[in-house]
Amino acid sequence: MAHHNQFVIRNDLSKCLVLNIEPEGAFFSLCTGEDVSVFDVYTTDPVTIKLTMSDKGDPILSIWPGDGEVTVKKNGVDVLDLLQKAVGV
Repeated sequence: MAHHNQFVIRNDLSKCLVLNIEPEGAFFSLCTGEDVSVFDVYTTDPVTIKLTMSDKGDPILSIWPGDGEVTVKKNGVDVLDLLQKAVGV
């Protein structure tokens, strides 16, 4: 049976937060006051959120899917689609 999680990640830091969407390894900047919605459909293992720092000390929040599918949306649009548009794919 599929389980569903939905939550919001909001950046209240004074600088941009880097989201790392795995397994694609897609990096997306989430600036101060911005948020994304995370939708997780899984069977046994839910999404894992991992907070690390870059070599420069910038916060990186990695989103790893469990045994299901994770979608991250900003303003209702899939972040991976936004990234593809930004690079002209």
